[in-house]
Amino acid sequence: MRSIAKIGFGIVALLSTAIIQAKAMTVSPMQVEMTSTGNRASARITVINNSAIPLPVEAVIERLVLDENGKQKTQTAGEEFLILPMQAMIPPGGTQNFRVQWLGEPLLAQSQSYMLFINQIPVKLPQGQNGVQVVTGMGVMVNVAPPQAAPALNVVSTSITTDKQGRRYPSIVVENPTNAHALLPKSNVHLSSGNWSNSITAAVLEERMGIGLVQPGRRRKFVLPVELPEGITHVNARVDYTQTRR
Repeated sequence: MRSIAKIGFGIVALLSTAIIQAKAMTVSPMQVEMTSTGNRASARITVINNSAIPLPVEAVIERLVLDENGKQKTQTAGEEFLILPMQAMIPPGGTQNFRVQWLGEPLLAQSQSYMLFINQIPVKLPQGQNGVQVVTGMGVMVNVAPPQAAPALNVVSTSITTDKQGRRYPSIVVENPTNAHALLPKSNVHLSSGNWSNSITAAVLEERMGIGLVQPGRRRKFVLPVELPEGITHVNARVDYTQTRR
């Protein structure tokens, strides 16, 4: 089981001495939205080798689970996907496309989420040569929804969070009662307290909060990017989900 921080994948150092080889790559997109049937049952991930030396990489898929605070854990996936190629050697400045095809249940009972890791493969050093290889990896979030799924979010509770500088922000706990994964940045959030009110658009949420995944039947807590005026001790919130999948 692997713990990851938000969308990125950590750097793994293979300890030895003498030489450091660092290979840079760009992966896009970092989030993929798929359905279990139809033309959205497949996707493409593009990897660019930004370095001056060949880049050996492999694709590894793992199932993703989020808790209420957004802590991410992965576990070994089954054979839900066909990924072509599984490994590739990308030349300097070159590009490699990875095809991701859903092979799992066509009529999913509920959305499933995964992390597709594009990992650099350590190379074998010449005999007698010691060194440190810094191998990198990037994680792409892959969400697969049932056909014609209709996500929604309900506000369960609100609170106020204070940061280290004493600034106060509204926090909400939302629940996804549907069989489809929901993304908070596909919502408009309306806040009010007495004579004060504020609306956060989906565009602002996407820019400030990233993916904001809420899995089916689960809850997530979010701290919203709005600083509260002095004197406000309680906030009311409403979430209007703006996107319905077809």
